[in-house]
Amino acid sequence: MFDKIMNYIKEFLENTPDDIYDFSCDLEGLLLVHYDEMHKEQPRATEILNDETPDVCALGEPGMKPEEIEDFKQKLKIEYDKAMKAVV
Repeated sequence: MFDKIMNYIKEFLENTPDDIYDFSCDLEGLLLVHYDEMHKEQPRATEILNDETPDVCALGEPGMKPEEIEDFKQKLKIEYDKAMKAVV
């Protein structure tokens, strides 16, 4: 499940839609629902990903301007990269 969530984030970062609200809500929910399963697979990386990413997801709003979306993506990429560095 950890890899699936990370691939979901990677796909978003590479192919960002014009409206990111659904993604931000979905990701926040996925991290919550699948936390235990992800933690069994990659404990430290899951903890890192869940530390700040829900706060980043909370920034997602319908109808965001392109520069706001870029800011969201930059913050998400930082958390994604931190989690990837912790993968064993």
